[in-house]
Amino acid sequence: MNVIGIGNPGCKVVEKLENYKQYKTFYVDTENQGYTGFYTVRHQNSHHDYEKNYKKLAFRGCKGEKTLILSGAGDISGIILRLLEQFKNDPLTVVYIKSDEVPLAEAKKKKDRIVMQVLQQYARSGMLKRLFVVSNKMVEEAVGDLTIKNYWEQINNVIASTFHMYNVFENTEPLLKNTCATPETARISTFGVVNYKTGDEKLFYDLKFPRSRSYYYNLNNETLDTEKDTLNNIRQFINKKSEEKMSVGFSIYPTDYKENYVYSKHDASYIQEENEN
Repeated sequence: MNVIGIGNPGCKVVEKLENYKQYKTFYVDTENQGYTGFYTVRHQNSHHDYEKNYKKLAFRGCKGEKTLILSGAGDISGIILRLLEQFKNDPLTVVYIKSDEVPLAEAKKKKDRIVMQVLQQYARSGMLKRLFVVSNKMVEEAVGDLTIKNYWEQINNVIASTFHMYNVFENTEPLLKNTCATPETARISTFGVVNYKTGDEKLFYDLKFPRSRSYYYNLNNETLDTEKDTLNNIRQFINKKSEEKMSVGFSIYPTDYKENYVYSKHDASYIQEENEN
């Protein structure tokens, strides 16, 4: 899979994906911070200028399905629509990072709002395969106990590793599954993590009015071989997560890890933050 980081936040997450052999990584920014596969965009004075003055980039060796990773708060996110137009014939996924770890200046809030709204419309129309929204603040709350010195490295690691595990699950046949029916228009999504022992779930974005939820159980051999109530416990958890007009499913995968891990994906059709100022 091709993954393209746009601007500093996107590039930092893509850099973490270099740890996995499944990805071909590309970077787009105004300055190269030592990346291989880097494409330079000339610095512009505004969000609008980045879009207006964009020169088509020749992504060598970047054919087929693509995932673009970016934050909308920076001016360079102005190129996103031009990139989507450039890649319109390929299956496209976007991972959108909300930079809400500190209060943003009004100009940055406006850019973030505009980019996110446009990308959601693209997703609903089917022009995007899926739009994942993740909030730095909520990732921090989900993980907890982050050190200040390595704060961004840890946040980026979590976003990258969760995105990677989702791709692994989607391309691996599970031991057992009860898949949910996701509406065609429910392409606005986020990730989550669940504590296997307590069932406590933390989302990476406060997704409103989800239409479907998928839970991916990554269970070790001891649990799969000896715990006879595992499937019943999973079904009870899924039933608790079920709501009216909500489809909920699960899949179970073996892992060599010592601990059991549970990830989730939540999907909505509803445009998020549409009426927020």
